[in-house]
Amino acid sequence: QGAAQCVGVDSSQDAIDAATANAMKNELDPAKVSFVREDIAVYMKSAMNEEEEFDVIVLDPPKLAPNLSTLDKASRKYHALNRDAMNLINREKGGLLLTCTCSAAMTQKDGGQYFLNTVNGAGLSAKRRVTLLRVNGAAPCHTQSPASFPAGAYLTAALFHVGPIGS
Repeated sequence: QGAAQCVGVDSSQDAIDAATANAMKNELDPAKVSFVREDIAVYMKSAMNEEEEFDVIVLDPPKLAPNLSTLDKASRKYHALNRDAMNLINREKGGLLLTCTCSAAMTQKDGGQYFLNTVNGAGLSAKRRVTLLRVNGAAPCHTQSPASFPAGAYLTAALFHVGPIGS
């Protein structure tokens, strides 16, 4: 059956245009699949005000920490984005959050746990129980050399179950 509804949000009009064209090529129902050009933080605040809920959220922001000097500011942004996404997960049943980072500074600190700890902290702020289900890195075609360039392992996608409120 698939999803009843899917909303893609991006701040880039080029990305929105490409996603819309791809949806049309794949003959997806425009009544079920839509795309919105908006800053994701603004979109999520508006969705919370409208009391919208989602069963699954994929959060894949651009690189927020291009280097260690921007890590503190970026970690606050990752925290806020993930907290707000968790607040939009179905309050009664819970749901899934696939959250991503392409910032080596986030994935290399604390033995690779910094990003995951940031997401866990966002769960505490959202007052939602989160369970890490899986962590993936780059696809096999994205070659890495851990010995000579460990920062090359910067792509991270973490899948969390976000429990219902009160769990």
